[in-house]
Amino acid sequence: MSLSEDRISHLSHEILERLWRDDLADVVDEGRALSRIKQSLTNFFSVADEIDAAVQAKLRNRAPGSRDWEVLYQKFYQEELVRRKL
Repeated sequence: MSLSEDRISHLSHEILERLWRDDLADVVDEGRALSRIKQSLTNFFSVADEIDAAVQAKLRNRAPGSRDWEVLYQKFYQEELVRRKL
C-alpha cells in the first residue's frame, strides 16, 4: 500500500497527538518526533509493499479474486511476515 506524503504526514500528526493525549510519551522535540514517526510509517509501508509483491509472485499462476486465491494470499502473507520476523 503506497501512501502519499501528505497522508503519511497526517497519520504522523495523529499518532503524536494520541501519544500525548493518552499520556504515553513526553516529547521534547516535536519536529524530531514527527520525523521519526514519518520514517517509521514509510519503512512499514515499504516492507508491506515488498511482502505483497512477493506473495503476488507466488500466486501468479492462480486466478485473482477466487476464494482459493484469497486463502493462499493470507497464508503466504503470514508466512512472509514470520520469515521476516515481523
